[in-house]
Amino acid sequence: MRVLCALLLITISASAATKKFDLLVQGAVDSEIQPLLKALKDKKQIDIGAWTFWTGRIGKKSVVLSRTEMGPINAAAATMLAIEQFHPASIINQGTAGAHNPDFLIWDIVIGAQTTDYGAFKSDHGDAGAGTDPSRWKPMAHLMRLDNTHLTRFEHFQGDPNLLAAAKKVKYERGALREGNIGSAYEFNKEIDHILWLHKTYGTDSEDMESAFAAGVGQGMKIPVLAIRIISDSEMTHPKFEEIAGEYCAQFVLDLIRSLK
Repeated sequence: MRVLCALLLITISASAATKKFDLLVQGAVDSEIQPLLKALKDKKQIDIGAWTFWTGRIGKKSVVLSRTEMGPINAAAATMLAIEQFHPASIINQGTAGAHNPDFLIWDIVIGAQTTDYGAFKSDHGDAGAGTDPSRWKPMAHLMRLDNTHLTRFEHFQGDPNLLAAAKKVKYERGALREGNIGSAYEFNKEIDHILWLHKTYGTDSEDMESAFAAGVGQGMKIPVLAIRIISDSEMTHPKFEEIAGEYCAQFVLDLIRSLK
């Protein structure tokens, strides 16, 4: 009897591991996932190590909702775990972001045509006592062996064109819908001159701590990824971080998922 029960548990576990989901939707913190969590039908919570996932359905789609936690380590680990465990067809990484582009205003939604790691750089030599000079800093590409043989350079990771096109059709009235380059690094920048330098040097329109790293894992695993971020603060025009922005972005993503066929 014990052997039969053990075999049954193995069969159930294997079945769960091979089930494929339509979407993996990610948010770093609770405020960025609450509307999605409330909308998830037939919800089941699954904890793997330090990361939490919920499975269920939204509209016509089977969905895995992931609270990645903050930063590149969490984003990469949670993305890889979800791909291996739930086999999503596509990934949406979403949440709040600070503005790099001075034209992007509070509540604007940025749809990621690209994501960029703006913390990746190498510097030219500087003598001791010469100080720190950003003009010596050059952006550094990520390298991946997509065919397990040859290295491919990625200055940016491209957003999935199908999800991007669908997101641009979603009605949104709190601000502007903007197609842009979503930047990520484990940084929280408040110096305007540095923010404008990042915007000029990396071409980034916003900053968060997860999008580019989830996109990089998706690239390596051949899973399409789209990053969607809402401007929650701008040192140029609205320095206060608005936590409610996370819920507004999640609501936009919820409307996007419900529009998908």
